[in-house]
Amino acid sequence: MNEIEAVDELANRVAPMIGRAVDELQIAAVLESQGFTDQVAQERYGVKDVFALAVVVFRHLPREVEARQDEQRARRTFRVLSHGPLFLLPSLSYPAAYDWLGALTMVRGLVFTTAIGWWWAMGMSLVAYRLLGHGLDRAAGRSLRLSGGIGLGVVATGSLLIDTRLWVFCLAQMGFQVSSCVLVIHKREARLALLMIPACAGGAAHLVLDLLPVALGCAALSIVLILAASWHETGRAQPDTRKPPRIHLLLRLSAPSVAYSALCAAFLLNTDARFVLADLDLGLAVAPLVLGMGAVEWRAHRYSEQALDELESSRSVAQFRRATQRLLLRELACCLVILGGIALALLGVLAQFGLLTTRGSLLVDAHVVLGGVFFLGFVLMRYEGLRWLLAIMPVVITANVLANHLAPGNEIPVFLTGCAALLVLFLLTSLAAAGEVRRYR
Repeated sequence: MNEIEAVDELANRVAPMIGRAVDELQIAAVLESQGFTDQVAQERYGVKDVFALAVVVFRHLPREVEARQDEQRARRTFRVLSHGPLFLLPSLSYPAAYDWLGALTMVRGLVFTTAIGWWWAMGMSLVAYRLLGHGLDRAAGRSLRLSGGIGLGVVATGSLLIDTRLWVFCLAQMGFQVSSCVLVIHKREARLALLMIPACAGGAAHLVLDLLPVALGCAALSIVLILAASWHETGRAQPDTRKPPRIHLLLRLSAPSVAYSALCAAFLLNTDARFVLADLDLGLAVAPLVLGMGAVEWRAHRYSEQALDELESSRSVAQFRRATQRLLLRELACCLVILGGIALALLGVLAQFGLLTTRGSLLVDAHVVLGGVFFLGFVLMRYEGLRWLLAIMPVVITANVLANHLAPGNEIPVFLTGCAALLVLFLLTSLAAAGEVRRYR
């Protein structure tokens, strides 16, 4: 038996002990519990240590094609689709923050906190999901509390360096970011929406009746409530019966995805930050993308489900490749149609009131294209394509920055071109990877 056959045999042997493995750390824990050592990994399987062996076994592990559903598909779909509208809820309080802090100060705080919160929440989620996947619910709760608290501290400190009046606003925004992250992980989207009602009502009251103190008080109440809810949610788990994986391994596994999130934030904010206080159509251009992010996530889930179905039914690699490539194109088109529909509705309203410009239309279009980029990013992240994302994104971001520097005043066409370039490059990479069976096992 050669090394490859030995790994296959080992994968089949440990599969009943693991069930649906979430990642290689779970495999490593099982191997260590079975007495595997680094020496055995080197001599018998030709890899440097047990962790490397776990990585190889993970790739060879027989998977259940029919994924066990934790909830009804319709309910899960509705929950995922709600993410976009949920992420827009804080914006109802922004006019009050604008009147309180002043335009420039608020925009600085908004951009700073969004830039930090984007990748920070991604890191929190990844670590927590990995621990939950190991059945370590208590450890996951502790990690969310710790990382959320550190994130709040980082943002509060950074905001003081920008403007001493900003810390309350930034703390509130980051509070929403980390709390929504916790509540979404625990599938408490409805509770999040319920607890944000005071903030939304206060924001609406300020817009209609100019009630600034009421709006700020209601926003603060909502943030306190969702922080309390997320704290309560992370403390409900029973004590873990196993020792959690080493933290440096969790961070190492999460680092590439966090880096990709940071690059996405940099690409988007490099353009959008310029237009937050511009004409209304430019300031609202990101809205269709945010509102439709739940749909993007939903179609990425659907792609995975259907690709696994194809893996079961396909009779050859070539047939599977053709099927997954068709699936990819269909789901991408679906994303673009959904986002395009939302964008058309926004453009129609703006045009009706005479607020739509050519620049505004182009910026909205760019965000629709960017939604397609994010869909392909989800797919590539799930199927071992992160290294390509990390190779492509810096190149496009650098080109974007250079183009804006060399040709100032053309930020919107440059951004649209960058989005289109990302879409093409991600699509070509996704199509090439879509037919590789090993990524779906």
